[in-house]
Order: sequence, then structure tokens, then C-alpha cells
Amino acid sequence: MHIIVTGSHGFIGTHLCKHLELQGHTIEAWDTKLGKDINDFPDKPKGDLCIHLAALADIKKSFKDPDVFWQQNVVLAKKVFDACANENIKVIYASSSACLGWWMHPYAISKYVNELVAPTDSVGIRFSTVWGDGANPVTLVEKIKNKNLQYVTTHTRDLIHVSDVVTAIQTIIDNDIQGIVDCGLGIAIKISDLVAYNNIDVPVVEGENYELDSNTLSSTTLRQHGWSPKVNVMDEKLCN
Repeated sequence: MHIIVTGSHGFIGTHLCKHLELQGHTIEAWDTKLGKDINDFPDKPKGDLCIHLAALADIKKSFKDPDVFWQQNVVLAKKVFDACANENIKVIYASSSACLGWWMHPYAISKYVNELVAPTDSVGIRFSTVWGDGANPVTLVEKIKNKNLQYVTTHTRDLIHVSDVVTAIQTIIDNDIQGIVDCGLGIAIKISDLVAYNNIDVPVVEGENYELDSNTLSSTTLRQHGWSPKVNVMDEKLCN
């Protein structure tokens, strides 16, 4: 297939494109690192499938720059959705477990609106907390790896490895799936337990009131189509 991938050189996009190329697909990459901004996404794209991953994803920054998040995550996503719909190109797009509390911050609102305006035959994947090689250094698991934590919160998190995210997307490609699909490990892991397991001793504090207490996802639809996650962060030693 000819597959358009936006955010092709981001964290998930990098892993996904490598996988798709090994499967023999032709990738049309869209990423600002290539000088290809989705502001310039064509009105009449050519392809068999579009996987839209390009987005801003930082809760704290979304409070500071809500208009920027709206423009990137909603306005430009709608541009991609409409262009693909006009050319009968199916879209798989990145949503977020943040939509479980979509009213809590601008980032969550932007991802929830995506789900409302996406084409009817599209698939929105609500990822839980994705981790793995190439993740942003400010994310939880990367901070644990680098022993760069001042504290941990009382939250639990569903931590899904990027390799399992890739196989989830492959499962969607291989099956006639539409609508909103959860993609998570399905296990609520206490952040404090994860940190202690990796021999880091920091204070435990209450989390921010704009964060979900838990973002655990059962991933029922994916599991019904034969997918299951293979990597559990509690089976890994993230640091010495």
C-alpha cells in the first residue's frame, strides 16, 4: 500500500514507519523535520491509507498556549481528515486516553474534538501512556531511566510499549475496524511502585487536579481481533 504518515519522524511515527517499510509498504512521510508541515497538506492527496500522528502532546504547555494546540491538533487535523475523505482515503489517527477526562485541559479537549470531527469510517486510537526508545526525555519512564525525578504522584498509569502500539496499528490495518479504539496494556500501575521497583527513592505527592487518577484501557476491540500487548514495564529494569 501507499501509506501517508504524518508525524513520521516523531516517537511513534519513527517506529511505525520502520515497521511498515519492512512490510513492503510505500511511505509518504510528512514531518516538520523533513520540511513538510501539515499546513501544506494537499487538498487531493494520493494514497491508500493515511495514518495521522502529527500533534502537540504536552498537558502543561496546552494551558499556556491553548490556541496553538487548537490550531495544530484540531484545525490542521480537520484539514487532513477532509482532504482524505474527499479522496476516499481511510484515516487512522492518534487520539489519547486523556479523552477519558476530555474537559480537564486544552490538550484533552483538542483530542476529543478530533474524535467528533473525524470521518465516519476512520479509526481513532486512544493510546494510554506510551513508552520506549526515542520517547521524550520529560516523560515518566524516560525520567526514571535517567534518574531525573524529584517526586512521584499518587496516580496509576497504563504504560503501553511503543512496539505494542505498532502491532495495534497493524491490527487495525489488517481488519475492518472503525470508530474509537483503546490501546493500552490494561493494567493500572502505581507510579510509586514503578519508581520503587527501579530503586529510586523520592517523595510521593498528590497529583495535579487536571490529571486523570488512572488512564487504564481494556483495549477490548483490539483484543477481539487477536492483538495482545507483549511488554510490561514492570518486567523491565529501566535503570541500574
